[in-house]
Amino acid sequence: MRLMERVLKEAYPHLQGLTVVDGVIGISFVGVQLSNGRCHYVYLMREAIPSGDMIFQYGLQMIGMDAWEVAQWALTGAEDVQRGLGVAALNAASPYYTPNQRSTEDFYSNIQPDDTLGLIGYMPPVFQSLGDKVKQIYCFDRAIEMQGTVENAQVYPISKQAELLPLCDKVIISATTMINHTTEQIIAMCTKAIDIQLSGFSLPYYPEAYRDSGLTALGTLSFNERSHELIKLASLGAGRMQMRQYTIGQFCRLRPPFSR
Repeated sequence: MRLMERVLKEAYPHLQGLTVVDGVIGISFVGVQLSNGRCHYVYLMREAIPSGDMIFQYGLQMIGMDAWEVAQWALTGAEDVQRGLGVAALNAASPYYTPNQRSTEDFYSNIQPDDTLGLIGYMPPVFQSLGDKVKQIYCFDRAIEMQGTVENAQVYPISKQAELLPLCDKVIISATTMINHTTEQIIAMCTKAIDIQLSGFSLPYYPEAYRDSGLTALGTLSFNERSHELIKLASLGAGRMQMRQYTIGQFCRLRPPFSR
């Protein structure tokens, strides 16, 4: 069973009786609000959006829809926008978030100076905190490779993943890979890694679904009770720094790091 199928199986009982009451398709984030009052937003990978102005009609149609129907888009959606809305619905119903901040310090504390770190997705905070604390960072980012960046990010070609990921001791995988359904493929390349964290806004947070997947930790964010305000802000192009003001850090250790 694929990871997203396992997530949907875990999520099914928590979505029953809920409907979608509002949503947003912004230029950086998409999100939904459910009838339980909760919202969630996920990062939008713009580089994969197809052209055309009549292909996103589901955005209008989802208002009032059964939340379980929308959540299934995480698996069946036609492209990243629709799949992202599905993940947002999943997370707006997740009962597994804690109300108190939980940091990823447990993962970062295991980073050693002689480690080679793999990053799937360019993550500025990781570079800022770990860039000078490890031997080597191999970062891969499909959007930057395709379209460039204004953040002066240095990335390796995606074509080098199969060669370089097996050299990594620790790996952080962007949860956007759950939206484009490449997570399992990437985990399979991390043959040497002893600690592999799936991380980001777009992580469908149902921890039991990831047991025995090869992942060792989950790091993500939940949204607070004021997060309905982000529907307007996301529609105006709000990015991750604005979104983080409405979030609570979440971390789940799935298992101890693998032995070398």
